[in-house]
Amino acid sequence: MAYNWRQIFWFAPHNCFYGIHGNSGYLFRFNVDDHKIELIERLTSIPSKRSGMFDQFTYGYLGFVLGPDQRTIYYLTGAPMYENGSRVLGKQNSAKGEAKGMEHLQLITYDLIDQKYKDHGPIFFKNGEGPLYVNSIAVGFDCKVYFMGRITENGTARID
Repeated sequence: MAYNWRQIFWFAPHNCFYGIHGNSGYLFRFNVDDHKIELIERLTSIPSKRSGMFDQFTYGYLGFVLGPDQRTIYYLTGAPMYENGSRVLGKQNSAKGEAKGMEHLQLITYDLIDQKYKDHGPIFFKNGEGPLYVNSIAVGFDCKVYFMGRITENGTARID
């Protein structure tokens, strides 16, 4: 991509910075004492892990945050979509920053102390549709998750 937005955070108990690689979904840490980078776990959705594929949309730029308990990572990622039992394939060649194909948005959490991964499943609105092009996350003190994305209402798309 033509830009390098990333969200990382400092985690004092481990004396490390934590970050996520947007395409592969690998959680990594950078230890400031020995200057080493260590891969921790692939935080993609369970459907993405099962398919072995990278996400179609490069989530992870701003959809990654340490929660209010100061130990749980909240990460928004994608999951492949299927129609009639077949995976919906994306574009082979896409523009920089463009989604390669449609995906479900999934919420993943990872506890840094207990090293526990949890896929909370796809996110849908009450009407059954899912948000598109989500590239942000905020977590309230009550652990409610907020994000901005593109939604379609009455045939018109907007960011909300």
